[in-house]
Amino acid sequence: MRNILVFLALLMAPHPACTAELFGTVDSISGSASISDQYGKSTTVHIGAKVYEGQTINSGHDSEVHLVTEDGGIIAVRPDSVFRVDAYKAEGGSEDRIFMSLLKGAFRSITGWIGKHNSSAYRVTTPSATIGIRGTDHEVTVIDAGDSDEPGTYDTVNEGATVLKTPQGEAEVVPGKFAFVPKGRAVAPLYLTRHPHFWARRKLLTEKRIQQRKEFFRSRLEHMREDRIKRQKLVRRNRLKQGGQQRHKVRDQERSLIMRKHKGLRKN
Repeated sequence: MRNILVFLALLMAPHPACTAELFGTVDSISGSASISDQYGKSTTVHIGAKVYEGQTINSGHDSEVHLVTEDGGIIAVRPDSVFRVDAYKAEGGSEDRIFMSLLKGAFRSITGWIGKHNSSAYRVTTPSATIGIRGTDHEVTVIDAGDSDEPGTYDTVNEGATVLKTPQGEAEVVPGKFAFVPKGRAVAPLYLTRHPHFWARRKLLTEKRIQQRKEFFRSRLEHMREDRIKRQKLVRRNRLKQGGQQRHKVRDQERSLIMRKHKGLRKN
């Protein structure tokens, strides 16, 4: 009897691959790029493709991928970049979070409601630093090896502010400023006195569209968050209802098995 109940419970349990949170939807793509998961499975990026936590975007040399996140933010993965979604939740509550990693290349991030309501729940990790925000539109670049700019993590802000951090210290970055953490050196972030050389050489494929989408979602963030909260309440109610129905089903199956067992004993 116990084995049967355990088996039924396992059937009811969600598969780990099905529990990853939806991070965002591909809104625009130039060139070619791929999405890969932690198991090594890779698919080609296309408009409308879904990206989940735990997945990684690899953009080609002449490609750029734009995502609209579930909390109304915008992510622009620049050419020749490796961007990963580490953890994500967008339910409109205190447990919301957006943790990302940039392993190579660059990306621009315009925060949605998570960054607006809980800036401590937003984090970008690079090989040499971490970045927090105070409601922002910023761009991070990771250079592994360069001829004119020192390898490391670069951060600049278009709107709002970020905090570039290492174990040795931190630097607040505001619009018009660049902060930098060198690769392989245990130092606090440094402010740059001029723009790095790579900044003028960037390939901005659809920058005008990013600004248009930014303005579109900015006025809708609160409405999107309220809708998400309502949907989550409905989902929780349905789960409770389904859970009660499933428990009744299991109990009915248990009673049926007991009755069959008793009938077998009477025959003997």
